[in-house]
Amino acid sequence: MTDEEASTPVRALVFDIGGVLIQLGNPSELFGLTGDTEDFLARWLHSPSVRDFERGAIDAETFARRIVMEASLAYEWQEFLERFMAWPGSLFPGIAELLEAIPDRYQRALMSNTNDAHWRDGGLAAQLEERFELRFLSFETGLLKPDVDAFRHLASVLGHSPAEIAFFDDNIANVQSASSLGFRARLTRGASGLEVALGELGVLSAK
Repeated sequence: MTDEEASTPVRALVFDIGGVLIQLGNPSELFGLTGDTEDFLARWLHSPSVRDFERGAIDAETFARRIVMEASLAYEWQEFLERFMAWPGSLFPGIAELLEAIPDRYQRALMSNTNDAHWRDGGLAAQLEERFELRFLSFETGLLKPDVDAFRHLASVLGHSPAEIAFFDDNIANVQSASSLGFRARLTRGASGLEVALGELGVLSAK
């Protein structure tokens, strides 16, 4: 913990969804990939089609048709979409209890690059909506991590300085972007990693 962190209280906790709170399916198995899964995911994250879908600019069918063509998948867009909808799973074991243990003094928010299909029809809203005061979902805001505008918007709406906001994500690029703006960003995955990070920030011990 830096000297600035030690002298500045955390006021808001902001959580990514997939990989931090929610378990994700194995993309290699889910999408029937035969090549380099890491390479596929790296290209996926930077694909204009994915960015358009996650910022709410195109619908699910358009997105699925584009991805099937771009990735040369061996099945039609309807099957891809069915597989895609099964990607998000349930909360990591222990996450529900961990969230309940966070004192009420902390503002809690979600911040995720996601889409309306996963949020509404894929079960994310049912699992998370009532657990958080605010949400910053890319398909609603039109802003994507790791773009700095997404984090500036976050701080503006929360009404806190970046140093007062703790941000938890499983993607190093997002963590680095948030850190560059002064957020107290932590790379975490699942309940055990999140518990360690919350403990280091003094959140779980706060009364």
